[in-house]
Amino acid sequence: MRKAIFAAAAVCASHATIAAAQVAPGQAGSATEDSGEIVVTAQKRNERLLDVPMSVAAISGEQLTTSGVFSTVNLQQTTPGIVTVNNGFGFLPIIRGIQSTGTSPGDETNVAVYLDDISLGTPISGFFDLADVERIEVLKGPQGTLYGRNATGGAIKIVTRKPSFDTQGSLALDYGFRYRELRANAYLTGKIAEGVAGSLSGAVRRGRGFIKGIAGNDGEYYGAPRNYMVRGKLLVEPTSNFSAVLAADTWKQQNDSVFISMVKGGLNPFPGPGSVANAPFRYASVTQPRADLKGYGFSLDANWGLSDEINLRSLTGYRHVEVQSQSDTDRTNLPTGSNQLSQYQNGFSQEFNLSGGADRTISWLVGAFYWHSDAGNPYFRTVSGDSPGGTIVSNFTNKMKSDAYAGFADVTANLGQFHLTGGLRYNSETKKFRWQNLVNLAAPQVDRKRTWNSTTWRAVARYDFSDDANVYASASTGFKSGVYNAYSPLGIPVDPEKVTAFEVGAKARVSGINLTAAAYAYKYTDIQVSAYSFVGTPPALQLTLSNAASAKMRGLEFNADGRLGGGFSFNAGIGWEPTAKYSRFTTSQVVAPIPGATGPVVSQVIVPFDSSGSRLVRTPKVTANLRLAYEGDLAGGRLNGSVSSSYASAKYWQPGNFSREGDFVLVNTSLGWTEPSGRFTFSVWSNNLTNTEYFTDYVPNVRGDSVKYAPKREVGVGVNYTF
Repeated sequence: MRKAIFAAAAVCASHATIAAAQVAPGQAGSATEDSGEIVVTAQKRNERLLDVPMSVAAISGEQLTTSGVFSTVNLQQTTPGIVTVNNGFGFLPIIRGIQSTGTSPGDETNVAVYLDDISLGTPISGFFDLADVERIEVLKGPQGTLYGRNATGGAIKIVTRKPSFDTQGSLALDYGFRYRELRANAYLTGKIAEGVAGSLSGAVRRGRGFIKGIAGNDGEYYGAPRNYMVRGKLLVEPTSNFSAVLAADTWKQQNDSVFISMVKGGLNPFPGPGSVANAPFRYASVTQPRADLKGYGFSLDANWGLSDEINLRSLTGYRHVEVQSQSDTDRTNLPTGSNQLSQYQNGFSQEFNLSGGADRTISWLVGAFYWHSDAGNPYFRTVSGDSPGGTIVSNFTNKMKSDAYAGFADVTANLGQFHLTGGLRYNSETKKFRWQNLVNLAAPQVDRKRTWNSTTWRAVARYDFSDDANVYASASTGFKSGVYNAYSPLGIPVDPEKVTAFEVGAKARVSGINLTAAAYAYKYTDIQVSAYSFVGTPPALQLTLSNAASAKMRGLEFNADGRLGGGFSFNAGIGWEPTAKYSRFTTSQVVAPIPGATGPVVSQVIVPFDSSGSRLVRTPKVTANLRLAYEGDLAGGRLNGSVSSSYASAKYWQPGNFSREGDFVLVNTSLGWTEPSGRFTFSVWSNNLTNTEYFTDYVPNVRGDSVKYAPKREVGVGVNYTF
């Protein structure tokens, strides 16, 4: 495999050499839309995407809208190498196979999610509709030096629009006919006083739902969104060397579909007289599903220009998020079992960055970071019978408090055409865990405390063939913090998981087309494995957490975007990860069919299994995306159209190559016309045009695996007003 990686590096280098030969001297593009430049902040400073020596995808807000991407769970349609799934109410993105499946309090994803450079922390805060977005940056590979803890696989940076001193605004309405879904987005910004500007944005989504009620639920629909978001920002620029943005937002999301499970294959898990099971896009259970998420947050982003070369930045953030949920666990209309839980997290962060030397021989950044969170389950109930009204057979409460401190530095030596970067970060984190049985209050309370210290680093070399062509090589490390299994009274923590990554790549612009290529190799150790399933009657969640595995990944990625002429533009990408396997996983737990079992129910059993050598779960071998857009004059106005597609090859939802899901293609379309004044745009659009059925979640179960589906094809119309 090493030969393949080195061969890929040679291909990348020759690719850039050819590109350099085709770019005339002095033809470097500036950071303007006309030149095709894309500016990102992946390295905590403004840079051309072309100059960032790592794999970064940048998707504009306009691109998201026309591509039919209106939620974080749709991000897998925008760039290769990323898979976005949910575990109940938790958003769990996967980049190049690096992933987390835990959603208990205090556990966090190992792909860090940031909103305006403030970490969102818990998985329950990452599952939301996108609105007022300027761009999204997807950073692939460990970001342990600049972003620290829980960025093992990379980072997703959601950047919302900054207030403007020019008065402007927009109102967009979209309506889908099949699910009767209405989406409304509004934005207003302008000058408030001298040196002060503000903005206000809001989004609402309402619909009928895409799952039809059956049995006693006739006439009901489920999966109906009841979402809203309001965000306000205040920009203060009293002098040329100081600016601050104060932001606040509040949001609510109701989507009961995340707690509606069907049995794979459409079989009845509890057959008997009068039993009706859930079926694909059909819900028969008596317990009415519930998933009510809400939260709010504040942030302050302050920048001081201490001199012509030195800048100080302070990032302060606070976020509260909570969820109330209720679900049927037997997946039939029988009063067999259900589950109720409440969960919350309060997170506070403070970061200071001091940087200097931009466009100098030595550029540098040093920083300090602090994080505190308080998370827990006020209750977690297993109920015999339907909810509410059943008999509580088990119930517990827990709390997890985390305090993390970090210091870091990143230095680049710019030696003509060579650029050498070195970075180092030290992190110390303490977690306190408490667990209490609420059914048997005489049971002893569990109290635990643990501290972990971690050091991460990166080293990068870049060589510029010209202003618009370069090659790079990097080595970097990352880690996911240690954590307790908050759903277990054992109080045994798992240690941090770690990744060491090597990447070589090339970037170039040829005739206005941006081209990137990368080859990577990862060593992934001490993987925090969450094994969960529903067992017993009533079905109860069984979850284990351990440092049970190590893995290795090898892959290639190619991306291209730009204008083709004649009004056409495109972006395309493909990721190929032929190697993504557990190099050691001898203690895996799988739900497997019982040999020779017969009957109307697929009888399965939880068994230990040596999954060493099997493919990483939830990791397709091939992911790809393609978007073709057109813009031209029509009837005195402007015609805009796009077709966006994405592909994911087959993947497994359990280790040991169990629970396979086949490959699938998603296609979204949009066609709009802007009338001559430029204020109104009318559009027709479709999401999932080919009516593809695919899973958003998959939970092994001894009475047939539980699966959840994404909505089917939707066609709609829209109108957008701007001023």
